[in-house]
Amino acid sequence: MKNLNNRNPAGFTIIEVMIVLAIAGLILAIVFIAVPQLQRNTRDNQRQNIVSRLKSELESYAGNNQGKYPFGGVTNSYQNCTSLSGTGQCGDWLSRYITGANPPVNINDPSTGSNTAINISTSSAVITWAQGNAWISVGNRCNGEGVQAGSGGGVNARSYAFVIALDRSNTFYCIDNG
Repeated sequence: MKNLNNRNPAGFTIIEVMIVLAIAGLILAIVFIAVPQLQRNTRDNQRQNIVSRLKSELESYAGNNQGKYPFGGVTNSYQNCTSLSGTGQCGDWLSRYITGANPPVNINDPSTGSNTAINISTSSAVITWAQGNAWISVGNRCNGEGVQAGSGGGVNARSYAFVIALDRSNTFYCIDNG
């Protein structure tokens, strides 16, 4: 006859199962916290690359036009670049160096997939946060994330700050030509 007291139990104890579940829950919590931040950082990096490329194309435009930037027709209030047209205008720069380039410069916002709205102004006061929108602030310089008022803008302005709104509310990325 067999001795029933010397059995080896097959399976896991309830404590072992609880420990494994606790570790799995901890790993999932870390992933759910980290993934949205990584996605936001990726979108912000893409926006920064868009502004860097736009700045590069703006410098190419100036290099091909006796050092003049496409700031003609700009008033103190901001205007969308596509609404400005004609030679030496922001709309002309967009059509020749951005959308009409071969191949076209990708300025699609990573959140919406549509083109980044590029606004232009001679005043730093009109720049407001709107995710993915970019501004050329004529006659001004960057001051950290924001724009510091400079000499002011106009048709013959030689300085500008390029600003784009990032994912987090009221955060910007700013680069200038100085």
